[in-house]
Amino acid sequence: MASSAGESRVRESEPKREWLLRCRDAHGELAVCSIGVGAGELEVCGPDDTELFRLHPWEVAAFRRAFDEAITQVEADLAAP
Repeated sequence: MASSAGESRVRESEPKREWLLRCRDAHGELAVCSIGVGAGELEVCGPDDTELFRLHPWEVAAFRRAFDEAITQVEADLAAP
């Protein structure tokens, strides 16, 4: 069956559950970190799975608030003369 112009046949069957992000390891080398979601929990893995922490559903909102505040402070630091 042909698709109409601009319509893709490729579809994601499930919502995204893992995000890969560039980061730096303890030696300042380029690495990959990941954020994953499963069974209602959020898991953050450092480079080469050397560091890992998991947040339960009730901890996610507090982590988001703290991360947002930290981002705001980074932006303020970069804007300072």
